[in-house]
Amino acid sequence: MPTIRDIAIAIPLLLAAQGHAQQAPFAPDAVKGIADSTFDSPVFKTMVQRLQQQSASAIQSIGGAELARVKASLPKGADLGHLRYGTHNVVSNDGDAVVTLIIQAAHETPTDRAPILARLADLAGQRIPEALNVEGFLSEYGIWGTPQSMPRALQMYRSAASLNYQPAVYNLALAAAYGKGSQADVNNATALISEAYSIAPDPSGRVCGFGAFLSYRQGDREESLRYASKGCMSDLASIPKALYDDQVVPAQRIMLLRASIATGVDDGYGLLERTTRAMKPDSQYLWCKYALVNKYRRSLVGNRLMDDALSCYHDLQPAGADPRQELIRRETTIPGIVGFVPIEIRALQKLRESNHFHYAWSVPYLPFRQDDADLFEPFVKHAKS
Repeated sequence: MPTIRDIAIAIPLLLAAQGHAQQAPFAPDAVKGIADSTFDSPVFKTMVQRLQQQSASAIQSIGGAELARVKASLPKGADLGHLRYGTHNVVSNDGDAVVTLIIQAAHETPTDRAPILARLADLAGQRIPEALNVEGFLSEYGIWGTPQSMPRALQMYRSAASLNYQPAVYNLALAAAYGKGSQADVNNATALISEAYSIAPDPSGRVCGFGAFLSYRQGDREESLRYASKGCMSDLASIPKALYDDQVVPAQRIMLLRASIATGVDDGYGLLERTTRAMKPDSQYLWCKYALVNKYRRSLVGNRLMDDALSCYHDLQPAGADPRQELIRRETTIPGIVGFVPIEIRALQKLRESNHFHYAWSVPYLPFRQDDADLFEPFVKHAKS
């Protein structure tokens, strides 16, 4: 078992190696005096090994005997506190090594992937939460030779969630919200996403974004803003920010709602119409423009766009307007409205088509950023086709 002195030596150096160095709890002279013993510390060597597991050599070092040795030598999670939430949000001592195996598997050919999958299955059999969750992910989408089975996926997610593993709790929230494997249960989804949010920060924004969106859908202004605040960068959180944040100006509201449409949800279309209607004054006739974007976003075939633009324009004219000035304004405004609608409809479609973040996906681990989504997209798309 490592000594307290070993841990005191190793932790600051490990943090520095990961780019999260903190001020050491001892004087610089003391650091210099123990430099030699630091590199000989078994805990330091073990922790450096964990960092090196980000390379392909991790595949060879995660075998049964090595795993047992690493598990025995590493400090327990209770000893290290929140250090267990490092590069990835993990709960087991070997969690980052397991995530490294998952990422490595995505890079390998089917032949070279087979032994990695066997190791992951073995770790899942040992109830390692990170491995249980990825087994669920593989079953949900039926990738890498794993038979597609939503019941098995949910079983794996529940097993990992029972060990307080955030990605599994998040996946269960998605399953409940979308009715994966059973009838949709938004109340259960809301409770699960709240649980996931309380476990640890998620720099990829998936947890806070989905929490903000679910709470907005349930009409809970305070809760949706709680998720959307504190730097949540998810475009799903754009909706409550646009609707409820008093510090957001009208132009920002429009941009936030446009960004929300790129996620795949359609709420932003109607909200753009509602938001621009409330904008006074509206010299650009944004309400007319977005009302018609919302009306014709599914099809412009057989439209009465010119008539609708003219009707909307007249609805916004003040009583007693000068007829001559009104005619001049109409001749310039109506073509602007008519021209804006198809261009904006196509622009929003392109935003959605170019967004490959896949907000509705379950995740093999967290944080699951854009690079991770890009890595797994070919496998999931192939499985669904």
